[in-house]
Amino acid sequence: MSLNTILSISESVGINDHRFIGQMVSRNQRISTSEIQTVVPFAFEMKPINYLLYSQNRTVLNALRIPDKALEQYLNFGTTGWVNYIRYQGDMTSGQIASCQWQTSSANKTLVLGSLPAISSSSFIVKAGDFCQVGRYAYIATADVTRGGGSTVNIPVHRNLIATLGSPVNAVIGQYGTTISLGGSSYTGTTFPVILREYPTYTLVPMTNDSFIQWSGNFQAFESVL
Repeated sequence: MSLNTILSISESVGINDHRFIGQMVSRNQRISTSEIQTVVPFAFEMKPINYLLYSQNRTVLNALRIPDKALEQYLNFGTTGWVNYIRYQGDMTSGQIASCQWQTSSANKTLVLGSLPAISSSSFIVKAGDFCQVGRYAYIATADVTRGGGSTVNIPVHRNLIATLGSPVNAVIGQYGTTISLGGSSYTGTTFPVILREYPTYTLVPMTNDSFIQWSGNFQAFESVL
């Protein structure tokens, strides 16, 4: 949970969920673009506060040095004070979300959600910007989707489905639902498997009978797509 501790004490979090797009401006000042198809990985840059007490955070430092920049860690925004980033905007309850399932017909940039609750046809299943986690990967809804009258709904998302489904998977939307096992543990709400690309060193600043931790820079985490 050490990287989640860093997230929880960060004074700011930078987020990159952009597609890989190149631009070129010709000599007559006309701009053209081209896109390289990628998995559109999430990237996070966390700026932790300084002046944590060393005596109280040695276990955090130890937990960080074990995975270092080599092993996966898991960012769970719902439990770290940053729930606003992934907060669900629709009309289902947490229990109703937990009962829904992503269907095997999900493909490309369309997620298919089934086992829907008996709510009003005009109620929102998701709203644009909601996070929908299918297995280990999260996707962002790009349009509002209402319940309607069918047995399933189609949810357009910002990137292609990374791993096809061989069987239905329990839904995780926003801060609700239980993930599949990630590194041997399950989490509540949208959770990102990441590997650190930048892991700052720290300096100990002396104080009476203890030291403050001062970081040399920011933690940069990159989504681990298998």
